[in-house]
Amino acid sequence: MPTIDRRHLLGAGAALAAGSTLDPSLVWAQGASTLRVAMTAADVPLPNGQTDQGAEGMRFVGYTLFDSLVLWDLSSADKATSLVPGLASSWQVDAADRTKWIFKIRQGVKFHDGSTFDAHAAVWNLDKILTESAPQFDRRQAAQGRSRIPSIKSYRAIDPATLEITTSAPDALFPFGIAWIVMSSPARWEASGRNWDNFVKNPSGTGPWKFDKYQPRERLELTRNADYWDKARVPKSDRLVLLPMPEANTRVAALRSGQVDWIEAPPPDTIASLRQAGMQIVTNVYPHNWPWHLSRVEGSPWNDIRLRKAANLAVDRDGMKTLLGGMMAPAKGMVPT
Repeated sequence: MPTIDRRHLLGAGAALAAGSTLDPSLVWAQGASTLRVAMTAADVPLPNGQTDQGAEGMRFVGYTLFDSLVLWDLSSADKATSLVPGLASSWQVDAADRTKWIFKIRQGVKFHDGSTFDAHAAVWNLDKILTESAPQFDRRQAAQGRSRIPSIKSYRAIDPATLEITTSAPDALFPFGIAWIVMSSPARWEASGRNWDNFVKNPSGTGPWKFDKYQPRERLELTRNADYWDKARVPKSDRLVLLPMPEANTRVAALRSGQVDWIEAPPPDTIASLRQAGMQIVTNVYPHNWPWHLSRVEGSPWNDIRLRKAANLAVDRDGMKTLLGGMMAPAKGMVPT
């Protein structure tokens, strides 16, 4: 099946982003303590924990307000990111049973509301998306998170510092899936009247940014979490303002006019002029490809493998790279080489 793999494009005035996702903690605001970011998202991702809008929601809200047991290493802007310990200081497969994963919970981590994160809080968060009988179960969050961890069979807190997760079969990719599952504060949910609609008005996670203001379809404002457990990711700016701008040229115009300090995914044909204007452009491989889903219904000509092979050979990958200003990596298959 023909596939195309593009690079992630980032543009900002004297700003950097690292890895394959946004980490505003590593970005200096331009001349002020507020960093204004134009998102590709069409709306502000829901700050309820297991946020919506896919990867956009995760990189702008999931990994700013919240944390997961396993995180991505976002410390480098010039190499592909990898998994690193997050709210779990380590994890391993049980040598006697390859379906059991043991996570050692990082000690001393607090939610923004001051409550403690431990293995029991992790179980509570898994229940909110996997256990429909749990009082904290939320269908919206379940719709976003359940598909990321389909192999989970059961889970339990062995003690406050140890979480055991059992999968239905050995699953070598499980750490990549659990990295999508972020942790909300059970205490804040209780204080919100056990209501997720109330929780989003004052959410609490463990991330490097704290909630301040939220206006759907307009903006989300976060403030620096000076007490964040990973001192290397304590934000360099005091405030982060996230603004939805799904149209690429609108983002470029906002950057040029000074309305924002940082944008992602500028159109490839604007990159040269942005550099000439003194903007700093950072690119990195984005772990994503766009496959062409060919019809395979009965009677479809695409059922003939010879036709599929011919179509694959007909894709002008070098021409597409030129069209995109060099901002793509030609794909050779579903898995990058």
